Amino acid sequence: MPSIAQEQEAVSMDSSISSTDLALIDQDGKLVKLSEMKGKVVVLNFWATWCQPCIAELPSLEKLYSSLASEKDIVFAAVEMDQDPEKASKFFKKRKYSIPLYSLGAALPSHMQTNSIPMTIIIAKNGEMVIKKIGMINFESPKLRNNLLQLTKERSDISYL
Repeated sequence: MPSIAQEQEAVSMDSSISSTDLALIDQDGKLVKLSEMKGKVVVLNFWATWCQPCIAELPSLEKLYSSLASEKDIVFAAVEMDQDPEKASKFFKKRKYSIPLYSLGAALPSHMQTNSIPMTIIIAKNGEMVIKKIGMINFESPKLRNNLLQLTKERSDISYL
């Protein structure tokens, strides 16, 4: 059971989240902010266990993740929208998915909100959103893979949109 000090720390940590920053919770319960990933290309996939198109695209996302696992400048996050981390974790384990699994740590920033999933957002090294795709993506597309690799070569300190 957490102490009062730990509970207060968690509350103050949550209140420090900017409304423009995405807050995620990893499988160990650690809060991770999107702003902490600046300097990396970030692939965020928002999905749910009840969403058939989400389930249909996860195998291709897993293949892309596996093929780029050695790329240190690309980070993947499968963000479960069930709001049930345990259910999502069991779902991933049953299917042997290795994509890092996260839950939302706070409300989605307004520029990322949607009424529909699956949704994939790709963030450039400089922190700018370069793709927001609502609906399914073929993650096995060579063009997508090449574009992700190209984004790793971009300077992280400039805007190129």
